[in-house]
Amino acid sequence: MFDKFLALDVYMQVFWTLALLSSVIFLIQMVMTFMGLDSDTEMGSGFDDVEMEGVGGFFSFRNFVNFLLGYGWGGVLLHDAISNMVWLQVAALGIGFLLVLIFVFILRQVMKLATDKTFRLEEAVGIVADTYLRIPAAKQGSGKILVSVRGSVHELEAMTEGEEIPTGSKVRVTKAIGSELVEVERI
Repeated sequence: MFDKFLALDVYMQVFWTLALLSSVIFLIQMVMTFMGLDSDTEMGSGFDDVEMEGVGGFFSFRNFVNFLLGYGWGGVLLHDAISNMVWLQVAALGIGFLLVLIFVFILRQVMKLATDKTFRLEEAVGIVADTYLRIPAAKQGSGKILVSVRGSVHELEAMTEGEEIPTGSKVRVTKAIGSELVEVERI
């Protein structure tokens, strides 16, 4: 087996070496990711998310492995189809970069699924709501409103500086007070 490898030209030896080594590292990274050991624990490789600032996570150890994976296997698979070594190198480089772009695109799409959907009281400011329980005048107590933020209805405690606001009235949230109370005005 090793004799067959030594009989290959230098380009094929490099392509096969890079393809096999990057495949092994890729498989290890994939198993670690599925096990949750990739970069969020002390058992991670330490290189997974080493990125250059300001380039959007494009330069990382994981993407370097992805590039080598595409470059190595692209060179191995296209060696018989492209006899000119310069064009073979260009094609293998193109496949490597294409594989990195595909992985970056997939990762960004997955990250969109992990967006924070936590409701923050400040998001209700400026939104029109319905009074659920009357709101006493001049901040002498609180009532309740129903407000829809990003398609989700929330019941919030509300106070007003003005006159009493009866149940069923439309109000506008003017300010968030603390973490559970808003100030409203009747509209």
